[in-house]
Parts: sequence; C-alpha cells; structure tokens
Amino acid sequence: MLEDKLCIRISQKYSCILYNHKDGPEFLTLSPSNISYTLDENQRLNDITCSATCSPVQCTYEWRESGRGAVSSSGVLSLGTLVRGEAGTYTCTASNPGSAATTSSQQIAILVRCKFLHS
Repeated sequence: MLEDKLCIRISQKYSCILYNHKDGPEFLTLSPSNISYTLDENQRLNDITCSATCSPVQCTYEWRESGRGAVSSSGVLSLGTLVRGEAGTYTCTASNPGSAATTSSQQIAILVRCKFLHS
C-alpha cells in the first residue's frame, strides 16, 4: 500500500499525518488509437486494448456498446469476426477500485458493411 506523509507546521512544531494515497485512473490510452473502423461483415477486427494508471491498485475496465450495455469486463475489446449486429459505438471505462474514480475513452465507431448474396 502506498502511503504519503503530510506534514503541517503548527506553532514551531511539525505534525505528520499518514494517509493512503489513491490516484487515477490517469493516462487512459487505446491501442490502436483509431476512433473509427470500417470493415466488411465476416472480416476480423483486431483487438482494441484500453489501459490506464491507477494506484495503489490496478485499474479495472469495462467496454460498453451504446444501447447494448457491457460487452467486456477486461481492458480488451475482442469482437473477432464481425457480424452486422456488432456495428455500433463502443466506450472503455477505467475505474480505480480504491477510490471509485472513473474515466472513459472517446467513443469508438465500428461500421460493418453488409454482404448480400446474389441468386
């Protein structure tokens, strides 16, 4: 556990107070950093990784699709081979379990071009 000392000068004496220092999430990044993907149906979308810095514990993550809810409880959005129902807007939220603070990524747009069979 990370501890910091806060020292206060009162009447020529110093009092030190120990407190738990909880920071973050900070520095949220997406890899790759694209905010828009356009792929054909049945084409594979490479994984998108969300990461941030939290202390003293590691961040937790959740990927959500607008209108559908949570799609991943890890830092990785892994849709694999796309179907038309996966087209949408996705957001990653990083949380610090120690402080309950959160931060979210910009929205990621995934467009899926439909393939039609000709008879």
